[in-house]
Amino acid sequence: MSHRCDRTRRLLTHRVLLYCTLFFLWVQPAYARLVICVCAEDFEDALQPWVDYRREQGFQLAVIRPTGTAAGIRETIKRTAMTGDLTAVILIGDAPSFDRGKFGVRSDRHIPTFYSQAKVNVLFGSESEVASDLPYGDLNGDGIVDVAVGRIPVVAREQLAIYVKRVMAYEQEFATALSKRDIHFVAGVGGFGPAVDGVLTTVTRKFISQGIPGSFRVSMTQASWQSPFCPDPLSFGKHTLDRLNQGALFWVYMGHGLRDQLDRVAVPGEPPIPILQQRNVAGVDIQGMPPVCVFLACYVSAFDSVQPCIGEQLVLQEKGPIAVFGASRVSMPYAMSVMGDGMLRQCFRLREERLGDVIMNAKRSLVVPAAADRTANRRLLDSLAGSLSPAPDLLAEERTEHALMFNLLGDPLLRLNYPAGVKLSSPATVKNGEELTVGFLAPTDGKAVVELAAERGVQRFEPMKRESFNRELAMQYTSEYHRANDAVWISTQSEVSREDAVTIRLRVEGVAAGFQTVRLFLQGEKQIFIGSKRIYVSD
Repeated sequence: MSHRCDRTRRLLTHRVLLYCTLFFLWVQPAYARLVICVCAEDFEDALQPWVDYRREQGFQLAVIRPTGTAAGIRETIKRTAMTGDLTAVILIGDAPSFDRGKFGVRSDRHIPTFYSQAKVNVLFGSESEVASDLPYGDLNGDGIVDVAVGRIPVVAREQLAIYVKRVMAYEQEFATALSKRDIHFVAGVGGFGPAVDGVLTTVTRKFISQGIPGSFRVSMTQASWQSPFCPDPLSFGKHTLDRLNQGALFWVYMGHGLRDQLDRVAVPGEPPIPILQQRNVAGVDIQGMPPVCVFLACYVSAFDSVQPCIGEQLVLQEKGPIAVFGASRVSMPYAMSVMGDGMLRQCFRLREERLGDVIMNAKRSLVVPAAADRTANRRLLDSLAGSLSPAPDLLAEERTEHALMFNLLGDPLLRLNYPAGVKLSSPATVKNGEELTVGFLAPTDGKAVVELAAERGVQRFEPMKRESFNRELAMQYTSEYHRANDAVWISTQSEVSREDAVTIRLRVEGVAAGFQTVRLFLQGEKQIFIGSKRIYVSD
């Protein structure tokens, strides 16, 4: 009898302990996603709406002051990180200037950055010190970023207040923006030599065609007057600015850059034509969704310059891009291409939600790629590394330098405003003269536009031969540029209702034989949806 009583007491005791443990876990708050803000006291009032907004999203915010050295601030970050699951570090303030080995005057609002000694980009004439905010997110000191890092390079409270409003508007007010389906590319003239330029052109086309889903609209503005993607080269800067002002999910520049300007267009018999200079920044007036600007170029994000670099100026414009990602020093084709491929994978294959995580993961795969990062594009780039790099025996060092020198100017918690996706069904092939049937399940009420479009890199017309430059053909150059960026063969639209199984028919006529892309664009009241499917058209 006593044994049965003891056994019963033990069972009751175990059950009480179990219930107490479950109750304790239930009443405890979830382990908070911690965000550390390095912010001067002067900026706290302007930052407060952003702090409140992020707390509503479930983030725990901790603020530390930018006192002491960069290494000292990082130690404070590491200690603070022990209180939660650190998600991101955001630096509120510009960096002290650094020129010819000397620092400028540091104010209480400045947040110092880190400097590392370069091994590879000095072969291209860069300074030996690489400015980088990456170490703020390297919690164990192994040189690999552990958490997302971003810097809002403000020098005044008014700048910060405006930027905070823009971030909140980006995440809340562009749900149905037409420009969410657009990605704009601007390409400089290369200038690395015929062999490297040829490889870069081929790789870029491959990345754009394969790395970005066919449901997105992609434009190209190319700074080679002989290309059909070049408008009137004498007004190239205007067209570059026009694309930016249209708004987009991303606006990407590939080419040469300086702290205060991008490359120039070379035209026979004409002075060099700037692509974008600091004085043009005043003309930035984005009407659609403000894009994330990615600069695969030198110096554009040299945030430690004596004068604000062009990347800083752009991101602080009241109607400028929502964020800028670029290099603080001289950058090189191989490592930039690898990082660009990593970002494409994060955005369009893995659909990473937050900008800081896109960049963090791309940098990690740049330095120490996992098996999943060994995409066909990555394998191609590694095989071409000897042609693209000035130091083929230092490829790991080159990639590490680029992970350091490329920095985010903007909010690392920014939730990218992707359009939603829709799956399409259609026959795999269709003949000219037949009807193409496209089906989908409508996720919302709205107007559906179905298009049959040429694959990227394939023209629907025979471009003119631009063998010699003639300024009297300026209007024709621009007209051909717009035609080159218009991929649509056939388009139709209809109103659809939520959860309807929709069938739309297109009469296929005058379409070139070969692979084409069926695209859907559906604008609802609260979101836009896109989808695509590759088909083959025969005669």
